[in-house]
Amino acid sequence: MIIPLYNTEKYIGACLASVLSQTHQDLDVIVVDDGSTDGGAAIAEGIADERIRVDRGPNRGRSAARNRGLALAKGEIVAFLDADDIWYPDKLSEQIKLLQSDPDLVAVGAVFHYLSRDGRRHLSQVGQDARDADCRERMQRGQLSPFPIDSCMIAWADAVRDAGGYDESLPVVEDIDLLSRLALAGPIATVMRPLGAYRLHGDSASARDHARVKMFMRFVEQRATARLEGRTAPDLESFVSTYRTTRAQRRQDGAARRFRDAGMLAMEGRYVRAATLCALALAARPSYTLRRIAMRLPVRRTPSVVARGGS
Repeated sequence: MIIPLYNTEKYIGACLASVLSQTHQDLDVIVVDDGSTDGGAAIAEGIADERIRVDRGPNRGRSAARNRGLALAKGEIVAFLDADDIWYPDKLSEQIKLLQSDPDLVAVGAVFHYLSRDGRRHLSQVGQDARDADCRERMQRGQLSPFPIDSCMIAWADAVRDAGGYDESLPVVEDIDLLSRLALAGPIATVMRPLGAYRLHGDSASARDHARVKMFMRFVEQRATARLEGRTAPDLESFVSTYRTTRAQRRQDGAARRFRDAGMLAMEGRYVRAATLCALALAARPSYTLRRIAMRLPVRRTPSVVARGGS
């Protein structure tokens, strides 16, 4: 399994503890330090477990770190985990059982809980069944992230390599881009119960620069759709230089940003401000926001699509 590490010393201990507590114990844990300036790599190196390897290198970005881990990985199955997220004990065993049960499957995800910055688990969940034909086509088109890919997905290592690994030219949404190529190779499934927790905090790229993330999402979608339909895909430089948003896109992007911010505030117990932002999202895009609220309810058997990957 591969953990890219960059200045997350606050979380890496809990992350690795959750990995080493897996009921599936046959692990090769590759921590790729991406030029960190804090003590995260030292914390990982200080854990007395021979299954952990720390590979230090210069800062080249998350995609390069994951590709480096993929190059070092020796197992048939590869799993990814971000250093600020955690797994529940039976996460790998449940996913591996599902992946090995169907020779057609390429990758498997799972439902995840949300986790606040300070480690409080939230009852709302993220994840949906990815085997539906409509879901698979949306993944192929770069329109859908059915679970937190970078902390949730396991896949056949050769399938990830054959798909080209992570695109290192993309500073964000590189996970959705990879998934779009994996979905062309075969079906992807989801374990429909919570198997880990995905941390939401203001330091993430989607929180810091929501508009930029949306731009790259639209590039990935255009490129993936062109690939699927056999057309020439746009190149990144020309797309960025000519990128403009429509009024409808700006309204939807604003509603999505406010809804995401409302969720983070609610997890911190700041309910009044969260309710205000949610009301603003409702005013901008009522149907979208109501759908997002319904999808986050833990009573649903098929919880929410990851916010950044939804349409």
